[in-house]
This record gives sequence, C-alpha cells and structure tokens, in this order.
Amino acid sequence: MANASNEKPAAKLLSRVKRLKPSDLKGLFTGWRRSIRSKLLFWLLLISLLPMAVIALFSYRYSASALQRQSFENLESTLAFEHEALQQYFVSQEQTLTSLTDTMNLFQQEAFVKLGAVRDLLKEEITKYMETRYNNANAFGSNPEQTENFAVFTKGETALDSDFADYLKGWLEARDFQSLTLLSPDGKVLYSSDPDIKPGTAVQEKSLEQKALQQGMQQTSFVDYGRSSLFAEKIVCYFATPFKLKGQLLGAFLFRLNDNALDWIMQQTPGLGEFGESYLVGIDGMFRSNSAYFEEPTVANPAYIVDSESIVHALTDVSGEETTVNYRGDYVLSSYTLVEMYGVKWVLLVEADQAEAMVPKHQHDEAQEELSDHLKETDHLKETAEKHGFPDIYLLNPDGYIFYSVKEGKEHFTNILTGPFAKSKFNEAVRGVLEKKELKISDYGFYEAIGGKAAAFMAAPVLNEKGEVSLIAAIQVPIEQINKLMTLRSHFEEGSKHQFEGGMIMAENYLIGADKLWRSEASDAKKYGVDSTLLKVKADTKAAQEALAGRDSTEIIVNSMGEQVLSSWAPFKYKDLNWAIISEMSYDEVHQPVTNLLRIIGVTMLAAVLLIVGISLLVASGITKQVGEIVKVMAKVEKGDYSERASITSADELGRLAGNFNTMTGTIQELIQTRQNEHDKLNTSIIRLLEEITVLADGDLTIRATVTDDVIGTLADSLNLMLDNLGQAFRRIKNSAEQVGSTANILSSSTGELAEQNNAQSKMINEAVEKIGLLTEEIRKAAEQAEKSAATSMSSSHAAEDGAVAVRETSHAMEAIRSNVQNTARAIKRLGESSQEISDFARTINEISDRTSILALNASIQAAAAGEEGRGFAVVAEEIQRLAERAAVSTRQIETLIRNILGEITEAGVSMDASIQEVVQGTKLSQNALIKLEEITARSNEVAELIKELAAVSTDQAATTAELAGKMKEIGGISLETAQETMGASISMREMETMGGDMLQAVAAFKLEKKTA
Repeated sequence: MANASNEKPAAKLLSRVKRLKPSDLKGLFTGWRRSIRSKLLFWLLLISLLPMAVIALFSYRYSASALQRQSFENLESTLAFEHEALQQYFVSQEQTLTSLTDTMNLFQQEAFVKLGAVRDLLKEEITKYMETRYNNANAFGSNPEQTENFAVFTKGETALDSDFADYLKGWLEARDFQSLTLLSPDGKVLYSSDPDIKPGTAVQEKSLEQKALQQGMQQTSFVDYGRSSLFAEKIVCYFATPFKLKGQLLGAFLFRLNDNALDWIMQQTPGLGEFGESYLVGIDGMFRSNSAYFEEPTVANPAYIVDSESIVHALTDVSGEETTVNYRGDYVLSSYTLVEMYGVKWVLLVEADQAEAMVPKHQHDEAQEELSDHLKETDHLKETAEKHGFPDIYLLNPDGYIFYSVKEGKEHFTNILTGPFAKSKFNEAVRGVLEKKELKISDYGFYEAIGGKAAAFMAAPVLNEKGEVSLIAAIQVPIEQINKLMTLRSHFEEGSKHQFEGGMIMAENYLIGADKLWRSEASDAKKYGVDSTLLKVKADTKAAQEALAGRDSTEIIVNSMGEQVLSSWAPFKYKDLNWAIISEMSYDEVHQPVTNLLRIIGVTMLAAVLLIVGISLLVASGITKQVGEIVKVMAKVEKGDYSERASITSADELGRLAGNFNTMTGTIQELIQTRQNEHDKLNTSIIRLLEEITVLADGDLTIRATVTDDVIGTLADSLNLMLDNLGQAFRRIKNSAEQVGSTANILSSSTGELAEQNNAQSKMINEAVEKIGLLTEEIRKAAEQAEKSAATSMSSSHAAEDGAVAVRETSHAMEAIRSNVQNTARAIKRLGESSQEISDFARTINEISDRTSILALNASIQAAAAGEEGRGFAVVAEEIQRLAERAAVSTRQIETLIRNILGEITEAGVSMDASIQEVVQGTKLSQNALIKLEEITARSNEVAELIKELAAVSTDQAATTAELAGKMKEIGGISLETAQETMGASISMREMETMGGDMLQAVAAFKLEKKTA
C-alpha cells in the first residue's frame, strides 16, 4: 500500500494502453499458457466479449425481425386500402355512367314524344289542306253555272267573259292554285289561265298532263308531282276533275297547285331545334316538299334521293320513331308516318338533330375578371365532365358513329368501329357493349386521337323497348384520379437517426395489367429511365405473376429493377379488367436502421476490446509484479537471508500476501521479540482493516479484508462474508433494474407507435365522416330537387288537364258552329229555290208581255183598218205595246239578276259545303287534340309519380347516409379514446423506464465483482 500510485485508475489505464506494443500482444497470445498475465488477458476478453456478442446478435435479429414484420403489416394494410379505394372508384364511375345513360334515355324519349306530336299535327294539317283543295276542284267542276262559262270553248272561241275571267283569277289565288287548264278529250288545250300556254297546244303522250287528263275525265283526282310537258319541264302536280255540260263529258279541268304550296306547312315546325326539319317524300324516294337546307328546289328532283330506313318502315303503313341517317348523311331522331290520299302515298318525316335533341344546350351566368357577367353556352354533359374530372364524354350510335363529344376532338364525327381509330381500346369497349348489351370497360392503351397518350374507356348502352341498343354513352377514364389513389403511401420511422433527420421510408404502390405493363404512374419515373411508366415499364416479377394468377401474398422478392424489396401483392378484377396491385419497399431502406445498429455495436465492441485489453494488462502487470517481488524475497529466504523484504506494489490480495510474507520473515528474524512483533502485527492488521474499510466506504464491494489468526482475523472473516452476500444482492438488483429498463423501453416504443397509429386512424375516420357528411348534403339536395321536379310535373299535368278541358269546350263550340253553318246552308238552299220560283214568275211575265205585244200589234192593225173610227183605239194599242216592251225589258233584267243571284247562291252553297267540311275537320282536329292532351296528361302523371318515388328514394338515401356518418363519428370517438389510453400507457412505460434507470444509477455507485466462468 505504501508503493501504490496516487494516479486515478482511469488515467493509469490510459497510460498503460498507450504503452502497449504489438509485440506485447503477440507475446500474450503466443505464451498465454506459460504466463499468468496472458491467461488473465485471454479469459477476461472471452468472458466480456462473448456476452456482448450474444447480446449484439440477439438485438440485430430482433430488430430486423420487428422492422420487417412492421413493414409487411404496413404494406398489407396499404394494399388493402388501395384495393378498396380502387374498387370504390370504379363503382362510382359505373354509377355515374349509368345515371348518364338514364338521363340520355329520358332525353331521347322526350324528344321522340315531341317529334311524334309534331308529326301527327303536320299530318292533320297536310290532310286537311289537300282535302280542301280536292273539294274546291270537285265543287268547281260540279257547278253548272261555272262550267257553262267554258261552253264557249266548245264553239271554237278562245277567251272567257272578262268578268268571269277576273272572278276566276281571284278564285284560283284564294285557293293556292297556280293555274287552271282545260283539256279536251284528245289532249288539246282549250283554255289556260297561264298566258304562256296557248289554246290548241297538244299534251305529249305519257306525260303528266295526259295522266291527269285520263284520271280527271273519270273522277276528281290528285296527280302526284312530275315533270310537265306544258310548263317547260317544270315539276308540277294537279287536281283534275271532269268537264261536263248538260251531262256530256267534254274534257277535264287541271288545277295546278302552287310550286311551294306545302312548304309553308312543313317549315313551320317550332321545337325541332336549329338543325331539325320536316319534309315529305314520295314512294320514289324523291322530295314532295322543298328542303330548307338547299337553295335549289328539291321537289321531285332526282338529284336528291331520300333512302333512309324510315322511308321503308313508313311505306309498310307503320308509324314510329327511330334513330337513323337522313338524306344529308347526318344522324337524326326521326319520326315517320304514311300519308295516303286519293291514291297517292307520301311519307311524312319529322327529324331533329341527334346531338341537339340528346344534349340540349342552355345558358348560365359566369363572372368575369372585369366583374361583368356574360352568358356562356353549355350543356349537361359538359357540366358532368367538369364535375367528375372526365377528360371526355361521348355519345355514339349503335353503328359506332360518335355524334357528340365534350372536347370535340379528332374522333368527333367519326366511326369508332370502322373509322381511323378502330384499333383503339375505345373500339373494344363499344364492341363489348354491342355484343353483351351491358356496361363494359376497356384496359388502358395508347389512343391516337389524344396524341398517342394512354387512355381507358367505359361505355354503357341505352336500350329501347325491344331491348336493342339505341344509343351508347362512353366516358374516358381519367388516369389522374387513378394515380391519385395509388400515391397513398405507407411508411414507418427508421429509428432515432431517421427521426432526427426527418426521413420516411415510402412504399411504391402501382398497378400491373395483364400484359405486365404498368397501369399507373410511378412517384419518380426517371429512376425507371422513362418520362412516364404508364404502359412503358414492364414488371415480369413474382409479384406480378402471382397476382395476375389470382393469388395474393407478402414476401421479400426482387423487383423489375433488380432490387431486393419487401413486396405485398393482390389481384384486382373489375368487369373485364385483370390487374395486379403491388406495394413494395426497398429492403435496404427498411433494414438501414438495423445496419446502423450493427455498425454501432461493432464500434462499441472494438472500443470494449481495447478497453478490456488495457484493463487486463494493467491488472495482470500489477499481479505479476507483486508475485515477482515475493518470488525474489523467497529466493533469498531459501538462502537464509531474512533481512530482505518484498516490495508491495498493489493493495490487493497479492500485496497483502507480500506484506504477510514480510511479516513472516520479520517474525522469524525477530523471534526473540515475539510479543513486540505480535503487538506490531496486531497493530498492522488493525491499520490494514481500517484501510480496507475506508475503500469499502467508497462503494468498492470487491474489496476483501485480510483474514488473520488473531481477533482481527475473525472480524475480517465475518466482514468478508457480509461483503459476499451484499455483492450478490446488489448484482441481482442491478440485473433486475436493467431488465426493467429494457422492457419498459420496448413497451414504451410499442405503445407510442400504437398511439400514433390510433391517432392516424382517428383522423382518417374523421375525414371519412366529413366526406360522408358532404355526400349526405348532396343526396339531400338531390331529394329536394326531385321534390321540386315532382311539383313542376304535377303543375304540368294540371295545365294539360286544363288544356284538355279547353279543347273539349272548343270541340263543343265547333259542333255548334257546324250546326249553325248547316242551318245557314239549308236557308241558302231554300233561298235558291225561292229565287228559282221568282225566275219562273219572271218567265211567265215575259211570256205575258210577248203576248200583250202581239195583241197590241194586232189591235194596231185592226185600228188602221177601221180608219178614223179606230184612231183612238190605235193610240191605246200603241200605249199597250210600249208597256209590253217595257215589261219585257224589265223581265229580262229580272231574269239576268235572278240568274246572277242563282250563281252566287250556288257558289255560296258550295262554299258553305266546303265550310261544313272544314268545320268537320276542325271538330276532328279538336277531338284528336283532346285525345293527345289526355295522353300527355296521363304521361305527365306517370312522370310525376316516378319523380315522387325518386324523391322518396333520395330522401331515404340521405337519412341512411346521415346515420352512417353518425356511426363513423362514434367509431372515430372510440378510436380517439383508445389512442388516448394507449398514450397514457406509453407515458407509464416511460415512467417505469425512468424508475429502472434510477435503480441502476443507485446501484452503479457500488463496485461489484465480475462473474467468472
């Protein structure tokens, strides 16, 4: 103890390590069997490094397994969420497209109803118009007073009476007749109101006029449009009627209808839109009314032939509506019916542009940057595309013709089945709809119409009453929304180092198609060497193969880049789509925290080796030096020299051994001074014991008191026993404190992570509750709108019922007018009969006047024969003769006046007959209108009921969604409470860890012996 160094142990250890040479180490390991120092160094290294290596290996494997397990759980949860989100996305797109097709079906039905109503009204107008012209021609030919004016042409004259000619001109103009031509039975013109047609002109054989003559000589007829041989090959049509005088057939009247007679009827069709029209077509496929789209006349013009399917259907006497291609090559909604009259068949077609009818445009206000408003034209499909983020929405005919596109791109007005884009995925979707008559979705493919970019399409049919496809609605599936779904990343913290640096390990989520090409965009496409991974990067990996085969799993595999990754995969099937969803993390990134831990353990073990080597050398050197001193003294004692004393270089057992040895030699040397030596020895033992107790007070429980054979030795032995028991107790306390701290640390970390996950889950549930709340509000608004629509529909139904009542009253009024007109006609007829009687009276008076004139002449002759006696009688006879002549003149004037009155009465009778016919037709039209209004009322009531049911369903959906939002909110609250409880547990674990640290700190003040093997 007297030679012990005053340096601190740590400084002494450092100085010894610095003085350590490689040769010393070499000597240690080559002569460890011959040296106590080498043996001590070897066993100390083995004892200290072996547990450290075992702990390092266990920590590495446990950490690696925990990180890998957590990564797999994150990947699987992310994959499940992505799968559900993708499924819900496509279901949402399908619902949107189905709603779109229902709307298009409703628009189409409404358009067909409107076209059918216009068609029926036009048919009635045309029929009424032609019947009136027919009756006019028939009445004209049947009126003897009028036909007698044409008797002059049978006598070789070439002109009508001027008064009658003026009357005839007005009569023709009032009845829409261009001209009147009288033909003889041999086909020569007797008279024509057209100055360009000269009397005596003969009609050509097999000409339109010859046909009209042949039909007109038999009965009143209508001759369809054709080229005229009289009017310079113009297109004309005739009403022909027989020309008879006193029952003798002398030819036929040909009434030429005005060239544009039917145009004013066909072109007055409001409600057909900007590009709608109505027109008449004959059985030869040529127009019977002029088209509004051509300046050149189209009536019976062979340059304009109508050969649509509507013509074929109508000629079979079937009325209906269909979508077809019209004579201009445009797709239209067509309503058709057969108009048959007087042996002539026409087809009446009412058409509306398909895009204009199916997608009606409307105006809405839109604020400008200049704070001014302007009207912008838009439609329902444009608003739908903007609302749902669709790149484009299309409407197609069953033959594949795209007649509507929101973007009006290159594919607009082309045929997707046979046109320039027939090899696209759009074509596949449309063909699938036509074959299966159900919704179809295509996979992604490059689409030339949008510049060769990738696009997918979803198409759905609109079926008619026969179950046939009448229309196809299609949307372009936006890749941006799918990419947005796939960019939801799973992550976890990499450890304290990553937490400090703020780094996160991100999972790459992507879709693979049946061709093993990507169906989504990567978060960083440049690392794959492309600007876009969509349809450009192939992933022929185990994950892709397994998922496309319908299997799901989570494993460590090699991805398409040759990197080792933690991968989770599952199949995704929707309709005809067969995709794989893959989520993966880099293996190196996941194990980076473990690698860092292993690196730290290695550095720690290297430092521990150096420290242990230094400590071992220090301890071994102290032991061997003290032993050497004892050996040197013992060698001299063997020679009988008791004066030498061993130097004491340490305060341990060897030092005490050297002291005891020196005491022994001193005892031998001072045998005669036994008592004094015993006293000195006792004194020395007490001092040593005090020194050892002093070291023990510093907390070094490794110290042991020297046991001697005196009283102090007994005390030292008891003290050593107490120190052994105390050391074992403190060692157990230390081990328990370490285990408590480690366990508390692991539990604190786990509960902290669980609390964070619960917080994240609570946030996600709260977001879902907010979205469900928004959805509830949208459904509620839809229900309110449906209720308003139902109210509007009921108002329309009431208005239609009021209209039906008004039309019914109009029909009754028409019946009353008809009765009054018939009474007036009977009165006129009686007036004509009375006028005829007056004419007979006038004829009798005329005969009386003639006889009186003859009697007066005879009286004059007799008075002249009597001479002077008869002169007075002669004067009387002359007066009688003048009266008779005046009576004759007045009678002729009366006859002329009565003849004119009879002519007017006859014409008035004919006009009254025509008026009666018109009133009859008006009554029929009123009745038909009443029937139509009643049908409209019934359909309006049906639509109102449907809208009312839709409102009720929407209200139920809103209530259900609100209830779901409430349940989600309760779940969010429970999750939040769980997170709070977990956080409290984490705090308790941290407190436990702190208590374990305090225990370790308290025990660390005591130095304990190391366990030996």
